[in-house]
Amino acid sequence: MQKITILNTREIKKIRELCLDYFGYFPEKDYAYLSNEKNKIFIINKEIQKIELSKLRIDKIGLYFAELKDTQFRLSQEGAQLLAIEAHQNGQKLKNVIELNKEEVEQYFRGNNIPKDLGENKLVLLKYNQDIWGCTKYKAGIIINFLSKIHRGNVIA
Repeated sequence: MQKITILNTREIKKIRELCLDYFGYFPEKDYAYLSNEKNKIFIINKEIQKIELSKLRIDKIGLYFAELKDTQFRLSQEGAQLLAIEAHQNGQKLKNVIELNKEEVEQYFRGNNIPKDLGENKLVLLKYNQDIWGCTKYKAGIIINFLSKIHRGNVIA
């Protein structure tokens, strides 16, 4: 069983700064941020702080928001979608959003990396039509595929 800890204000501030730096927005709702031993960040209603987590056998809790390794911060699919929805509701515009065409989306969902010239290395949010559906790394002319195998397939609606 993994150990889940509630992040303190300093740890949340680090996540906020990275998220603002990469994407220009951080969720404004008052969430509790939790972390597991694999450096995965989850968000949940603040009421969780009233529960003594150490007495529970929990593997996961809340919405998987991001992964934090050293100074690298990568949103999960759900985290990228939540960020996009909240930013849109608050009239904010996200940065580092890359619009893909249908062929690129199909390649990505097949598990392939996508060659594309975006300039400098950075984290990007992937967009198709009006939907943000993921976060990935752009490096050396390639959008790296982080899509889990369970989400891959050949049929794209």
